[in-house]
Amino acid sequence: MATSRRPQHILELSSEQQRRFLDSFDHVYSDIDGVVYSMETNVPNGSQAYKALESAGKQITFVTNNSVRTVNGTVKRLGQANLQVQPHQIWHPAQTLVYYLQSIKFDGLIYTMASPQFKTVLRNAGYQLIDGPNHFIEDTYEDLLLHIFDKQPVKAVVIDLDFNMTATKLLRAQFYLRQPDCLFLIGATDRLLPIGKGIKLIGPGNFASILVEASGKEATVMGKPGRVLGDMLNRKHNVSDPSRVLMIGDMLAQDVHFGQLCGFQTLLVLSGGCTLDQLHAETCPQHLPNYYADSVADFIQLFANVATKAHF
Repeated sequence: MATSRRPQHILELSSEQQRRFLDSFDHVYSDIDGVVYSMETNVPNGSQAYKALESAGKQITFVTNNSVRTVNGTVKRLGQANLQVQPHQIWHPAQTLVYYLQSIKFDGLIYTMASPQFKTVLRNAGYQLIDGPNHFIEDTYEDLLLHIFDKQPVKAVVIDLDFNMTATKLLRAQFYLRQPDCLFLIGATDRLLPIGKGIKLIGPGNFASILVEASGKEATVMGKPGRVLGDMLNRKHNVSDPSRVLMIGDMLAQDVHFGQLCGFQTLLVLSGGCTLDQLHAETCPQHLPNYYADSVADFIQLFANVATKAHF
């Protein structure tokens, strides 16, 4: 693992450092959006890089904060990027949430602010959900109070990406969180969602922060950078030494922070949500990766460099 606090580009390492780097990890946890593809554009030569990693014996799991696309939908989209992936290789916050609720033997009503796909995962696992209101209310306090104050026995509030987020939903969630035994659970924490070059949308992390401040409750994070996700992945993959995991991602606050929190090595790629200038300007130690690359395609050159050196 790199020892400098400033990240190193993997192609600027010495020949011996490149060899040691490739030998230093067995598992790869990789983000998807901004790493493999961005919306409908594939990262050039990305699929060859993952195939090179697999040929070198690395176990690859794709770890995304995007629960809007189903697992099968993600398998299909990765196939369009020339990557043949099995459903068990993909994890998103809704799956982690089910794992977490089962681990604590949760039994109760859940108020959800999330996509229909996210909710389907929970319902298929046997959990009872309520949501909404999913219509406009009158602009009066009387109508507002009718919609946010009820006697539903909600035991958990869940927030993820909801394209129909409203102030009324947040106020209703705030009301439920007043109960001391009501859990507060967050899926994706992204404050900004890069969807194209220079285009970022407001992410669910901003709405979650409003609820944290309004309720006075800290939330348990199911996506990146959440420790629940890291522990679950390590348990499922029998990882006994987290330092032999490489986390690849394009976001400092989500992917890199997640890797640092869990004790993984971290590699930032500049093909998605972070620029080189932003990386150089970052001062938070938890957001600084061990390494960086222009894209995952740099692994192709990296393996070629090490193979060439081995012949001499």
